[in-house]
Amino acid sequence: MSQFNKDCTVLVTSCDKYRDIDGPFIKLWRKFWPDCPFEVVLLTESEHPLEGEFGGAFDRVISVGKGKSWSESVVEAIEKITTPYVILQMNDYFPYKKVDSSLLISLLEVAKGADALLLRMIPRPPADGEAYLSPNAEGVKMRVFPKNKAYAASCQPGYWNAQFLKNLALKNKSAWEFERYGSYMFDLSDSRPVLMTEEETFPGVDALHKGYWTKDGAALLKREGIAYDFSKRGFPPFFKSLILAFKRLVFAVFPWEVIVRVQNIFNAGMK
Repeated sequence: MSQFNKDCTVLVTSCDKYRDIDGPFIKLWRKFWPDCPFEVVLLTESEHPLEGEFGGAFDRVISVGKGKSWSESVVEAIEKITTPYVILQMNDYFPYKKVDSSLLISLLEVAKGADALLLRMIPRPPADGEAYLSPNAEGVKMRVFPKNKAYAASCQPGYWNAQFLKNLALKNKSAWEFERYGSYMFDLSDSRPVLMTEEETFPGVDALHKGYWTKDGAALLKREGIAYDFSKRGFPPFFKSLILAFKRLVFAVFPWEVIVRVQNIFNAGMK
């Protein structure tokens, strides 16, 4: 697309360690969102080609060099992006079906109209704040997500105020810390809201967890005929699978807020 939307950029965060999944990501992105109106920028360490080895194309690559934390890289990238909003997109979160461009544009208008710090498009965990109505997205149910609650800051797809994202990233290091600690770093005197759609409005699956392929991620590659050499990275060994199953059980039984508060107190559960 020769003329990108002036209000938002898609920032895909990656690194050399995860270079092997940049290809599957961009193939799926271009298949399921071929009319994406936003510039799609790959943030990584080493310079990558825009086309060729990935079988698809990013619109731009921002390479920040080795040795920088996830947050330092995000801050540097935002300084090179001119749009007021950013969709923060992890490269291991794969789109799995057609993205509705008209819906995504309407949600961007909601974020702009509300001057939102963040508009989350994945309701995990669900918001328990008051309902939010906007004429810019009729028929889409939304709620205010309470600030300084677990996952008020999320790396799942959402519209971030770019400068707020930059300032929040400055206070953290890894993506996990950004979510876990950053969620409690909102200024309650700031009237700008955090919003969330009540239903998933960006279709995505977690393709990797702790560096291993998930069943959903591998199944998506197989379904779409995307070749991948699983000797590069495979599935979690049995013991790690048991730990992951236990963690899923914990999150299913106990409130998210309690779990994250405990993690923060004991500095436990790092991804």
